[in-house]
Amino acid sequence: MPSTTPFPDHSARLVFQPVTEHDFPELLTVYNSNPDYMEFAFGQRVVSLQTIADDHQDNLAFADSYSFSIREVYGTEIIGIAQFILRNPRDGHPWLGLIMLHSAYQSHGYAREFLDTLIAWYRENGYTSLHLAVLEKNSRVVPFYERYGFVVYEERKTEKLGRVICMKYSI
Repeated sequence: MPSTTPFPDHSARLVFQPVTEHDFPELLTVYNSNPDYMEFAFGQRVVSLQTIADDHQDNLAFADSYSFSIREVYGTEIIGIAQFILRNPRDGHPWLGLIMLHSAYQSHGYAREFLDTLIAWYRENGYTSLHLAVLEKNSRVVPFYERYGFVVYEERKTEKLGRVICMKYSI
């Protein structure tokens, strides 16, 4: 089901803007502030601008996919990124691909606030679930998603990323 409304441009404390290539240098700082995740996802603790560009292109290669920068309402710098898709071609479900915040902005409730906005938008547009996958190596984030209301429904092994934990949220 395609979305009928644009994604919100803000929440109470955050501003969301589509990522452009002009954002890549700031996003590089966000990515590299999370060296463990960079190693899990990209095989190196520090990534390059090319990695950011490739990740952006990979995400937008799917129809109905989105990539948004996240800023604080009263700030100018990018503090995070979110990637999501309305219909994953593999299973037809909407998927959250990534919420990544600069390490200095984690544990402030920003990921939860983004999820609240995303889920409200999906609900408004008639979607009934949101799926995501967590890398087994990054399983420390599973409790965050479980507290939010996501449930594990499957574990898979992928060639590129190893074992992933698939979770679903009923909207």
